[in-house]
Amino acid sequence: VGLGVSNIMIKELKLSGLGRESQIAFYAADTGVECFFFWEIKHPPPLIKSAFEPETGITNTINCAGNDIQISGSGPHVFNLPLSNNSCVKVEVAKENKGTYIETTIKSKGYNMLDCDSTSSFKLERAIKMTIFKTLE
Repeated sequence: VGLGVSNIMIKELKLSGLGRESQIAFYAADTGVECFFFWEIKHPPPLIKSAFEPETGITNTINCAGNDIQISGSGPHVFNLPLSNNSCVKVEVAKENKGTYIETTIKSKGYNMLDCDSTSSFKLERAIKMTIFKTLE
């Protein structure tokens, strides 16, 4: 009976640890989305567009979680952010002009490890994907 109870307890502990790591990865993905929204709405002057729409020959520098990221060219823009809780997030922002509106797709993949490109068997990924439509005036 004692071994059976021990076996159940060990499995429950492993399961609770997995839930914690999953939560860390999800929070990392959410941080990537928040970084995008901050720079989409509040960009450095004198820009009148999003920081993710640099004009030709211009490079915008954004800062998320203490990391400077260079945004240039037409995109899609992909960048990794190492976070202070030993997790990381890989963010991809793509903007496409559809004539009467601009379609923006954000893919944010959070990981429970500091290295987004790690091949560890303990690496957990949680992702958030959003599409935003903005009509042109």
